[in-house]
Amino acid sequence: MSSSLNMKTSVSICMAILIFGTCSAGDELSNAFVDDFGDAKFKGRQAERGAWQFVDGVASCVADPVLFKKFKNHGPILKWPRKFEDAKIQFEMKAKDCQRVVLTLNGDGHIFRVTMADERPDAPAGPSKVPTRLIAWATKSSKQNKGDTIQPKGMPALSVVNDKWVPVKLDVKGTQAVLSIGDFQAEIRHEALARDKNMVMLTFAHGEIAVRNFRFSPDSGSISKSVPPAER
Repeated sequence: MSSSLNMKTSVSICMAILIFGTCSAGDELSNAFVDDFGDAKFKGRQAERGAWQFVDGVASCVADPVLFKKFKNHGPILKWPRKFEDAKIQFEMKAKDCQRVVLTLNGDGHIFRVTMADERPDAPAGPSKVPTRLIAWATKSSKQNKGDTIQPKGMPALSVVNDKWVPVKLDVKGTQAVLSIGDFQAEIRHEALARDKNMVMLTFAHGEIAVRNFRFSPDSGSISKSVPPAER
């Protein structure tokens, strides 16, 4: 009897550990966190497609033309896997002679993208073929589904902030978001913003970039999901 009881207790404990461990892993993906770039192997971040350096609280990388071609014209990237709907995302960046810098929220494909580009004819890396803009995908992105282009008035081009530390903030609630880049701020309304998200990505093409003080805060509050069509 005692042996049987002990076995049942052991099985129960093992099951509890397994269940708790699974829940903890899932909860971790939705918790607030700060990436101060003090640890090159920070568990909640992935640094790819380039020789990223982590020194004195700054992540930095210089684009490699060979790697750019190898990854089919995609530059170095930082990824933060996180499951969320509403959240506040903020960081500071200094882009030097980049052709473009792109912040993307992913889920089932791309969901929302912020692109800052240098379109000048005399841009150091050549003019960007992709303009400064936002793109929102109400349904899964694909070659056929290019998403809706949104171009807020006054959104700064990359050349305006070249080689300067600039704070970037994106506050998403339901179908609305507030985007801030330096002194620029815009309110965005689009149904894509309410989609389930699982990744924050920051990438750039050509030149070099430095990033610091990345913060992610999930928000339980939400705004009505009924919105008019996106401003084009």
